[in-house]
Amino acid sequence: MGKILLVSFEGAEEDLVNSVISVLDSGREKFLFQEIQFQSKIWHKGIAIDLKRREVVRDNRKIELTYTEFEILQLLAQNPGRVFSKEQIYDIVWKESYFGDYNIVMSHISHIREKIEDDPGNPVYIQTVWGVGYKFNEKAGSE
Repeated sequence: MGKILLVSFEGAEEDLVNSVISVLDSGREKFLFQEIQFQSKIWHKGIAIDLKRREVVRDNRKIELTYTEFEILQLLAQNPGRVFSKEQIYDIVWKESYFGDYNIVMSHISHIREKIEDDPGNPVYIQTVWGVGYKFNEKAGSE
């Protein structure tokens, strides 16, 4: 038979643990509330991103994106002008620590550009910030 270890907290230690749990619970409630408050649609000159339906429409034409492509586009479009490194994009979208494979992020960005840009070689929406990463062009403007 296995042994059962009983741990008891006395006084201040128990209060500390309860305080930490309380703070974590309130933070989770705030996060959930803020998550619900996020906008459900993003519009940028000629492109509409419906976050609830996970649909992208450009010039009245639905654009099919993979799950990961949509996650990257959503991240960038919700933060226009903010530059994200490949490492940051990987950490946020894949929900795991970046392990040094630059090509996977670059490949997904390239596929997104092929689908949403008129000229993927001269992108309007997703721009490269050389030596740093990528950003959604804030000058594309929200309509």
